[in-house]
Amino acid sequence: MTFIRQGYDGAAYSTNSTVTITINPVNDGPTISDVTDQSTNEDTAKNNVAFTINDIDSSLTCASSVSKASSNTTLLPTANITI
Repeated sequence: MTFIRQGYDGAAYSTNSTVTITINPVNDGPTISDVTDQSTNEDTAKNNVAFTINDIDSSLTCASSVSKASSNTTLLPTANITI
């Protein structure tokens, strides 16, 4: 972006001066929506739990970047998590 500036002291103008401002892009990290705590009855499968992923810097989907993990693999084996 450029603009031209000029000073004026009430009697005379200065020569024009061009100012250039460069705005560098920044890679903003992707975001993921909150997932509220979930519960289900014993021996009852939990249906899908929706969440949203967004990356403002990319029109590509982030789905290929999602990984799965369980904090208690006895209760919920990682193999039982599908994306």
